[in-house]
Amino acid sequence: MLEEMTFFEHLLELRKRLLTVVLSVIIFSVCGYIYSENIIILLLDASNTSVAEFQVLYITSMFMAKINIAFLTGIIFSFPIILYQILAFTKPAFQDELQFIKILLFLFVSIFLFTVGILFGYYILIPLSVNFFNSISLDLNGVIALNYTLENYLIYLSWILIISSIIYQVPILLVILVKINILDINTLKKKRPYVIIAFFILAAFLTPPDPFSQLLVALPMIILYEITIFIVYFLFRKR
Repeated sequence: MLEEMTFFEHLLELRKRLLTVVLSVIIFSVCGYIYSENIIILLLDASNTSVAEFQVLYITSMFMAKINIAFLTGIIFSFPIILYQILAFTKPAFQDELQFIKILLFLFVSIFLFTVGILFGYYILIPLSVNFFNSISLDLNGVIALNYTLENYLIYLSWILIISSIIYQVPILLVILVKINILDINTLKKKRPYVIIAFFILAAFLTPPDPFSQLLVALPMIILYEITIFIVYFLFRKR
């Protein structure tokens, strides 16, 4: 039970969990650096790079590009471990085993959504955004040559993956806000029109300015929001 542990025991437990997370990120980052060239090729394959050439302008650019890729790999593959450590640290607070199982299921859903977000960013957002920006320059074919710095290009692709994975964690965040009484299901329903507008605005920033691309990005977020309302109703209907 939580009361049976002293304050310093909690600190030691937290320290152990944090060290595990840091060690996990380091190990996966090292693995990411070892396979960084394969990962770079994988990222470049996600977009139409046949029309562009990549450059490294500084002697350290390739090394920094691999470091960034390694750190991104470490964070992505450590995500399940990070969630598990959070669960393991909070487990003593749950005397009801059924309640703890619900939390465990909740975290598995979070991992699933995180994975879907990564795949959505890789297969949908990256091709749409990169092809759009490439097409702007290709309209001036013969005047503008597509020469990108590899480091900045990879950082751009990485941020797309990060943003996409965060977007797909919104249902988890909303459920947590309802759980701690900051939001309720009535608020989620009343704010639905504003949320949908916000999704389309976000989609407009992430995609080319055409209705199909924006709908392709906004629609999954809207569906996730509706699923979240259903989950909130199911979990907290007794309130």
